[in-house]
Amino acid sequence: MGWQSLTASPFTVPALDPNYRYKQIIILLTDGLNTQDRWYRYASSIDARQEKTCANIKAAGITLYAVQVNTGGDPTSTLLQDCASDSNKFFLLTSADGIVTTFNQIATDLTKLRLAQ
Repeated sequence: MGWQSLTASPFTVPALDPNYRYKQIIILLTDGLNTQDRWYRYASSIDARQEKTCANIKAAGITLYAVQVNTGGDPTSTLLQDCASDSNKFFLLTSADGIVTTFNQIATDLTKLRLAQ
């Protein structure tokens, strides 16, 4: 849904100003366990669909942050690590306390001033 909300399908998105350089960002917050969705019942099929979706998002130039909330001792999701735009954009939370720190870190990353000639 995040990707669809940026691409106007099926949503209505205002026209982008051609004189402004936009940064399109998606933050995917999940437990990382692909157990069932509306199309598939098996984790391997869901994983394959997610892998393809993440690749398409990144190919479209959208920055993807992946946050895995893992408070139950499940394995770290390599799929989510690969979904993130780079290794600095993947976060593993093992307690609820980490969510504030993680989103502060993402916000800091997004608001860094970049100067160019």
